[in-house]
Amino acid sequence: MAVLAAGTPAQTAQAWTLLTEDGSELTFRQTFTAAGRPQLQQVTGDPVVGRIVLAVADLVTAGTWSRLRICGNERCAHVFYDTTRSRTQRWHSYEVCGNRTNVAAYRARARSGRASDG
Repeated sequence: MAVLAAGTPAQTAQAWTLLTEDGSELTFRQTFTAAGRPQLQQVTGDPVVGRIVLAVADLVTAGTWSRLRICGNERCAHVFYDTTRSRTQRWHSYEVCGNRTNVAAYRARARSGRASDG
C-alpha cells in the first residue's frame, strides 16, 4: 500500500526499501512444479509478509504491477487489481464504493443547486 500511495520518487524508494527490509526476515526455497516451472516456497518468516512479498514479486515479474490501484473512495483502504482493458477502474467495488461516491456527489450537487435557487 505504501508503494502505491507514495507521491514522490523519494517516497516510492523509501516504501520499496521498507518492503525489502520486511522481506529480509523471510527464507524461500526454490522448487519446481510437475511441468518443470520454478516457484518459490516460503520456509521461514511471517506467512502474511511472505505472501505479500511473493505476490508483489509475481506482479513485478509479470509486468502487471501498474494494474494495482488504491480505491478512489477516500474512506476505503482497499487495494485492487484493475482488470479493465483501459486500466481506468476507480473503485475496488462499484456496488460498495463507486455507488456511494456517485450518490454522495449527486446529493452534494443537488444541495448546491437548491442553495443557489433560494
